[in-house]
Amino acid sequence: MSSFLQFSFRSFVSFSFGVTSFFVYLIGVDLGFFLTLLISLSTGVLVYLIIKRIQFRLWLNKNGLTSKEFRYIKKNLKEAKEKINRLQKQQLKVRSLGAFKQILDINRLSRRIFQLVKKEPKRYYSAESFFYYHLDSVVEITEKYTFLASQPGKNKESFLSLQQTRTTLDELTRSLEDDLQNVLASDVDTLQFELHFANKHISQKKDLK
Repeated sequence: MSSFLQFSFRSFVSFSFGVTSFFVYLIGVDLGFFLTLLISLSTGVLVYLIIKRIQFRLWLNKNGLTSKEFRYIKKNLKEAKEKINRLQKQQLKVRSLGAFKQILDINRLSRRIFQLVKKEPKRYYSAESFFYYHLDSVVEITEKYTFLASQPGKNKESFLSLQQTRTTLDELTRSLEDDLQNVLASDVDTLQFELHFANKHISQKKDLK
């Protein structure tokens, strides 16, 4: 169930409980209109929070995570988002077409890994190298590269440093590609299994003809 549908469901149920409790308290208990309204609103809010908690627990169970694990992953995702935002800002600071394309690829891979893990937090454990090492490296090196590339009056040593940095970014891009493959590994395995099963089923049908 999507987040919107979950929100709609608990809003509908809590509203229904709130309205029902209002009439029950108003008719069955002589508390006065305003106190009855306050209690019914509190009932609706309480039902809303209980349903939200149950939905969250069900979601955790579905993803095979504990509350502690989810908080840890959420914290790392927040930090990663800030780093990716820093990385995206470097995109417009380069003048070289080759460097622009290189940083664009790095941004694309980083955002893709981030979105996959955000959507399915259990994938985090397949991308720990991305969150712990590779993202930090590409952000730091890209920022240094764009800073150095923007400086006027470059000498031979500066050009050499820029070239070495570009080479390092190429290697890090390949590392990000490996990280993405690791995140998608379970999907690839599932697809291979389904293809194998489908091909086996087709072969059996052919043999029966």
